[in-house]
Amino acid sequence: MRDTFKDKAWFDNKVAFIVGNINYLKDGLASGPDDPDRVSRIKKFIYQDIFNLWQAKYSRGDSVSELVAPFRELMLDYVADFVPAWYTDSLWLLSIGVMLEVDDEAFGTLAGTVIEQCEEDWLYNYLIHSRIPEVGFEESPLLWSKPYLVLRQVVEEADDKPAAMQRYLKRSWYRSHSSAGWYDSHKNAPDIYTCYWSYESGAVAKILRLDDSSLVGLKYYPYDLVHYKA
Repeated sequence: MRDTFKDKAWFDNKVAFIVGNINYLKDGLASGPDDPDRVSRIKKFIYQDIFNLWQAKYSRGDSVSELVAPFRELMLDYVADFVPAWYTDSLWLLSIGVMLEVDDEAFGTLAGTVIEQCEEDWLYNYLIHSRIPEVGFEESPLLWSKPYLVLRQVVEEADDKPAAMQRYLKRSWYRSHSSAGWYDSHKNAPDIYTCYWSYESGAVAKILRLDDSSLVGLKYYPYDLVHYKA
């Protein structure tokens, strides 16, 4: 188990439920009218369920090596039906792509889509720069200062970066997402809860090659993703 809020039995049930819902949605997509708006809407639901399934499996403790291929497919499906909606959708996929060291073709496809279709952002560009150095980030605006300004300060200003990252994860990351739909879902809406992982923190730690021994077991820090291939 990697998650600290639910046990394995809970995640086993969660995985089974999501798989059933994905199959239900796919059956509906195949058998219903070929209306573009309907198809697009159902595809978005399917994508979200597949990503939630991936997250639930990681939280449950499944082997990271077994999650790499499904993530690559998820990344490409996201690009194929891309709609620049929620900021964190692209942020989380870029971050996980960095940690899993996905191949250049898949990462470049996602990065190119984000650059072309999303508003310019420091954190997007910082992650992309780690794989595509010609993409600059220093002069880019930070779209969401809450909570990512503190993370930017970890990158640019902190002398003791591991300690600064620890403070960010303990004091800022979760509480700064209090307006997010998933906030406190493990208590208030367990039917939608899948995890709380600060994927972007893990990606930054990997890019900086932090000594993250002090972050082992810390809530929200995806240590096993950071150390895939390490």
